[in-house]
Amino acid sequence: MKKLLKTDLLFTATGEQPQEGFVLIEGNKIVKVGEISELDGYVDDDTEILDLYGKVVSPGFVDNHVFFTGYIWQRVGFDASHIRSEEELLKNIEKAAQALPGNKAVLGHGLDPEFRCSNERLNRLYPERPVIVFNESREWCFMNRAAEEAYGFTAEECWAEMCWRLFEEILSDKEYARAQYLKFQDLLASKGITSIKEIGFDNYYGFAPVLKELEDEKVLKHRVNLVSQPVREGADFTYGWACREMFAGEQVRFMGYNIMVDGDIESGDGDLLDEYQNAPGIHCGMEINYDEIEKTVLEADRQGFRCALHAEGDAAVRHCIDIFEKCRLENGERDARHAIVDMELIDPEDRKRLHALGISAISYIQIMNCYGSRENYWDRQILAEDRQKTVWAYRSLLENHGRLCFGTDLPLDVPDIPQSVRCGVFRLFPDGTPDGGYHPEEALDVSQLLTCWSKNGQEANFEENRLGTIEEGKLADLAVTDTDIFLCGPDKIGKAEVCMTIYDGKIVYRK
Repeated sequence: MKKLLKTDLLFTATGEQPQEGFVLIEGNKIVKVGEISELDGYVDDDTEILDLYGKVVSPGFVDNHVFFTGYIWQRVGFDASHIRSEEELLKNIEKAAQALPGNKAVLGHGLDPEFRCSNERLNRLYPERPVIVFNESREWCFMNRAAEEAYGFTAEECWAEMCWRLFEEILSDKEYARAQYLKFQDLLASKGITSIKEIGFDNYYGFAPVLKELEDEKVLKHRVNLVSQPVREGADFTYGWACREMFAGEQVRFMGYNIMVDGDIESGDGDLLDEYQNAPGIHCGMEINYDEIEKTVLEADRQGFRCALHAEGDAAVRHCIDIFEKCRLENGERDARHAIVDMELIDPEDRKRLHALGISAISYIQIMNCYGSRENYWDRQILAEDRQKTVWAYRSLLENHGRLCFGTDLPLDVPDIPQSVRCGVFRLFPDGTPDGGYHPEEALDVSQLLTCWSKNGQEANFEENRLGTIEEGKLADLAVTDTDIFLCGPDKIGKAEVCMTIYDGKIVYRK
């Protein structure tokens, strides 16, 4: 059966404003985009008509930085969010341990961020069996010595890259991991996401074949642009070529490598062009081996892979651009579409270089959600006033013809396009501060924001010929938002939701 979507808010990402019109889908393709006056000529007994007036119909959205293993990490084991005392925690650990076979690790998640207690009793009760319960932000965990020895991280140093041995163990349970991926894709579908750039550490610890099975079984609800992030060891190019051979279909492809460069600016580990205002003489609190990063990127580029470098500070961003420029000089010019991820700061002179080198800027458009208020943001303590104006320079990036697209670093945040309007268009922190928005000169309009979420995101993944806009002949990946987000103010935008997602011509989510 054909599907015909009619609306007064059709946003095709080929123009600036939504228009009244219809989209006709047959199979998995868009066969007609027309005006309402033409509609009768395309309706027959085999056509399902979806009346979507008052709702925005747009291309499906692309989250260009997600971490499925992090989604599992956020939910692994028992839920500890209700626990407030050590006694209660130990009782829940005992209950979980009894339900698990043998000496299998006891895991939990969701501890209150303020919760802290000694692991003295835990070590006595479980001298050999690993026990780990992560707090909600996964910046601290309650763990015993057996877990430290088994997995190589500590309660205070348990960020994702430190937990790779644990992730390797979790993903080795293929049945569990598969079931979690199906839930993961349902979550994304409910947000209008029809394509992702997915990060798998190292060789994805055996999960790539499971992803292939899901593709072959035709149960995927989004397209996957898979990348490898070297954590355990350097970039594994043999694995990369094996993935390219494995994923030769239409839904999953192996793109290349995601490489960490600097750290968080607020923790002092971002690499800045200027010194830290609160630490005179310091430009970066961590040592970064740019030579080694350059060596890896040059080799990946030589072999035809795309690299996404994760850089937050403006000095780190400049180094990344320099590395990508060197790729062209040494390996020859090609349409590589390398990317820089996060890019909290970028110097005005470096913005111009992105377009010249074909580099995509993958920004965390919802990052403001991580701070309750303007007062909680770190810029005034660390940056000089002129540098503060270069934070989240979205409009300037577009004005310099940069390919700006978005990611959420899920599980850092869950993609939410209406919420991203609040952050990217109104530039407001969760409590509504500051008045007028944070550096409103860098705000986007809704058309620009949706284009970044769709057209630009697909271009970053070499998909512009079949995805990213609503045009005849393209694949039918669409999202429908239940409210006219072009007219919503900041108070009402948070109530808007995606109410339908169409992937490959099929409705995969309907509220």
